[in-house]
Amino acid sequence: MDFDDMLKDAWQAQAVPAAQALLHRRVQRQRWRHRLLRALEVALTVVAVLVFGQALATGRLSPSHWLLLPFYLVFLPGAWLFILRGPRRAASGLAESAHDYARLRMAQLRTGLRDLWLARVAAWSLLGYSVAANVGAWLHGDADWQSAALVLFGLSLAWALGIAGYGSHRRRALLREYRALRSLGGD
Repeated sequence: MDFDDMLKDAWQAQAVPAAQALLHRRVQRQRWRHRLLRALEVALTVVAVLVFGQALATGRLSPSHWLLLPFYLVFLPGAWLFILRGPRRAASGLAESAHDYARLRMAQLRTGLRDLWLARVAAWSLLGYSVAANVGAWLHGDADWQSAALVLFGLSLAWALGIAGYGSHRRRALLREYRALRSLGGD
């Protein structure tokens, strides 16, 4: 055994407790972020179901309800099926190995990239739907339908632009971290 190997072994023996604590904090932070996002998704779903359910139950459907209802009937079940079919990974024993953490984090980053792709597709789909709704409202609707369609178009355009801006920034950050982990031998 030469001096370089001894020095490397000594450094790794000293760095493990600090690295374990850092990895554990990052995993915990990621878990809380994931739980918060899922809680927000559940809250948005419950609000949409309550709003549309109340409107359907009372029979007071406005043009805004009619324009948004088809989108939510397709988007919410599709989004939840996509979320629920995602892989579940147990985080037990992550503090034992940096390699295990790297593999788990890379899987999380891939999931984050997939979620960004889904958000972008949903935003552009909503924008396409709002264009089609505007065409229909302006050809066959009255002033109430036209104003509701314009509001839908404005909101969907703002949402698509916001998702595009946030998604490109977040995607660069996720890819940068993914490449760094991959270069460390995570995959």
